[in-house]
Amino acid sequence: MALIERKAGFGRRLIATTAAAAMVAGGFVVTTASVASAASTSSSSCQAAGTPTSAELNSTVGITKSTVTVGNISIISGPVPGLFQGAPYGAQAYFAYINSLGGINGRKITLQSSDDAFSGTQNQSEMQSALSKDFAMVGSFSLFDNYSCNVLAKNPAMPNVSVSLDPGTNSLPNTVSPQPLAQGAPLTPYTILKSKYPQAIKSVANLVSNTDTAIAQWHGQEAAMQHIGYHFTYVREVSPIETNFTTDVINMKNKGVKMVLMTDGDWQIFAALNKAMVQQNYHPQVLFSAGPIYDPHYIPAAGGASATNGTWLGQGFSLYLGQDAKAIPAVKTFNTWIQKTHPGFKPDLFTLYGWASAQLFTQALKSAGSSPTRGKVLAALKKVTKFTASGLMAPQNPAKKIPGNCVVMAQIKNGNFTRVAPTTKGWDCSQPYYSLHHGALPKVNP
Repeated sequence: MALIERKAGFGRRLIATTAAAAMVAGGFVVTTASVASAASTSSSSCQAAGTPTSAELNSTVGITKSTVTVGNISIISGPVPGLFQGAPYGAQAYFAYINSLGGINGRKITLQSSDDAFSGTQNQSEMQSALSKDFAMVGSFSLFDNYSCNVLAKNPAMPNVSVSLDPGTNSLPNTVSPQPLAQGAPLTPYTILKSKYPQAIKSVANLVSNTDTAIAQWHGQEAAMQHIGYHFTYVREVSPIETNFTTDVINMKNKGVKMVLMTDGDWQIFAALNKAMVQQNYHPQVLFSAGPIYDPHYIPAAGGASATNGTWLGQGFSLYLGQDAKAIPAVKTFNTWIQKTHPGFKPDLFTLYGWASAQLFTQALKSAGSSPTRGKVLAALKKVTKFTASGLMAPQNPAKKIPGNCVVMAQIKNGNFTRVAPTTKGWDCSQPYYSLHHGALPKVNP
């Protein structure tokens, strides 16, 4: 058994949430390294979804002859202004792109952005209000969407096309996510690393953000890795406000750790950890992240190219910050329209979630025809068994809530994130997604 240490902490550095969301497109649930524990510990359980009535299914709330109005509830203000601003920005950018092409069936799509201000009760209030004015919820992202779970359960015809970290919300029939939540990980990157570094996997270390969501998802990742022979010798739960990891580095060094994970926290934590390893002249054979370090700020914050070169990245997203723009047209479209609608804004994972959610909704709206209803859109969503956001994410199965098993392997080379496999575009789908509770899940191949 690995040494597991717990250090209580409650941080102000909420910006640490880049490790927040269900990176289930890569199968890795990157969980919030912030005071997300407030969301998980103060929430109430969600009731089972009801059966929608004919009147609810035939609802055209938010629809006019020329427009479709949808809602979005995200954390925008509060302890950290702009925390998940990227979520509505991403959705707005995609709708602007679609509207520039003429809209859907003669209608332009508009998004009403609401701010829950880091409050569960506010999130619930905004959701209740949206029922009577918005046709659907699209691209929302909040640590407190669990407070709205019962509202959606009582209104089962209200489409909610958003990424949710809450298992209850995610399980509702009317929540259809471009990146379904699961507790586990795709086996492909770990299988690749196992073949390259067979000795390193016998002594692995991990730092895990000490929030309920992060810990739960870490156990899924742990189960997947142990399933193929990984062994953990050092694991510690860390506070979002920690910045000094010298003791951890010394402990890892003394225990002979050969591989260090950089997945279950935020890029700021791992940048500080990387700098501490360099300062202690400690160079594990393998550094690996399932996504959190894929941020334009990570490499300089972690010590620059010389300190980060060789670090592995395995994620269920394209290199959407721009590296894949030549090979995947959607990457260029994504970045172009973010800048057109919100000049100077640097997109992040939550921006991608908003964009992908908007694209999934738009696909269903188009399928619903010229006289869309909430019921028709939900029915269309239930038929989407493969979704990639035009190549921005690995294939997902939103209808059956099956996360993707495909990944991109990249590595930091000369101070840049560089694709390794597949070399130009596409995904490695050789292994399944492994779930803590269900074992290997059906593949969602391209």
